Amino acid sequence: MFYAENVTEVKELSGAKCIELNTFSDLRGEIWPLYSVDNDFLPSFIEDKVSISRRGVLRGLHGDSEIGKLITCLSGQFQLVAADLRKGSKTYGNTHSWILDDRSPISIYVPPGCVNGHLCLSSRCVFHYKWTKSYSGAEKQATIKWNDSALNIKWMDNNPILSERDQNGAESTKIFL
Repeated sequence: MFYAENVTEVKELSGAKCIELNTFSDLRGEIWPLYSVDNDFLPSFIEDKVSISRRGVLRGLHGDSEIGKLITCLSGQFQLVAADLRKGSKTYGNTHSWILDDRSPISIYVPPGCVNGHLCLSSRCVFHYKWTKSYSGAEKQATIKWNDSALNIKWMDNNPILSERDQNGAESTKIFL
């Protein structure tokens, strides 16, 4: 089985990729790969993380200038949004939104310098991501307001459940990664 069925560049975010995973299903269920080192379209990863949320929880927007992330939905459904905050990037200030779920498996690669956030749309969702570098703490990352007026993100919930960190996010126009 090959790792990816199709890989497309995300024109709104330079360096971002949408990877359609090669799935197999039969009467027993399904199997699909999350990542293979034998690819020529992604960097290598050194750390995996899982975030489990309930409906209405919005985590993010978080990111830094060093960590690239490969994001996949293992269970449930969530809205994923990424925004380019790279100084000098031709796509600076652009955003893109996807709906990820466990029924149509895709992975999204978010390059360093882009922030991302996700909103849980199902009763429970499991968000899996691979990191190109080790996490060094929230204080080393940018936290952007989920409803930042300059980014103008169309979230699918106007009253999400937020952490204190996310309630106090910065304005994107003051952040360059």
